[in-house]
Amino acid sequence: MMKQTIHIISVLLCSAAILGCSSEIMTYEGESGIYFAMKRIDNSVNSDTTYNESSLLPFIVTESADSTFLLKVKIMGPVSHLDRKFIVRLDEQESTVREEDYTPLEPSYTLKAGEIFGVIPITFHRTASLGGQERQMVLELIANEDFALPITLWKNSSTEYVNVTRHTVTVSDKYIQLPGYREPYFGPFSEKKMKLLLEISGMKLSDFNEPFSYTKAKALGQQLDRYLKEQKALGNTIYEDDGTEMRAGDFIYI
Repeated sequence: MMKQTIHIISVLLCSAAILGCSSEIMTYEGESGIYFAMKRIDNSVNSDTTYNESSLLPFIVTESADSTFLLKVKIMGPVSHLDRKFIVRLDEQESTVREEDYTPLEPSYTLKAGEIFGVIPITFHRTASLGGQERQMVLELIANEDFALPITLWKNSSTEYVNVTRHTVTVSDKYIQLPGYREPYFGPFSEKKMKLLLEISGMKLSDFNEPFSYTKAKALGQQLDRYLKEQKALGNTIYEDDGTEMRAGDFIYI
């Protein structure tokens, strides 16, 4: 079966604050620590140290039987000349993935000597029961003799804190709102509208894996708006599945 490595990142929960600055934690001095370092993909000045606490793996984009998701960790404290072990555990109570959806995790993973980053490869399977569904794998780091967990929350900005000891991977086989879909320009997301966007633009679903620029999103939003208005003038008003008239976003001509 074809395997495809996918490393997609997305956006989710904010938490209360305990960490006082957003600078790189490599300045930390003390016991060796570890945290999830899933960088947010954007164009912000501090994007290298802006993290997500959740990620997406959509099989409808990869179109593969198996996909290996790479979950990245980073250490705090000094680099070691020895290999070290770290532990990642599935939170079974919070997770909704089924045993057949993924290859079991290892008891521990190795951070190589001299390295500051480590990777946890998680192989997901496109099972028949996943069709039209999405499920969550909630993972948490566990302290051991090699690594403590000195921090829980990471400060992305003055108002946003994310948990870097837990990470949620949402695996799906359905149309979902990908990073390139910008509601201000395309309007509320729906599977029907997503399929229409692909049809009128000639784009592929995988093109929406990365965030769209302002100009690209605005142009596509205007194209959608023109198409909807043209169809309505021809007596073919396009409706969403809930019966409301399909519309583009509110910011396409601003």
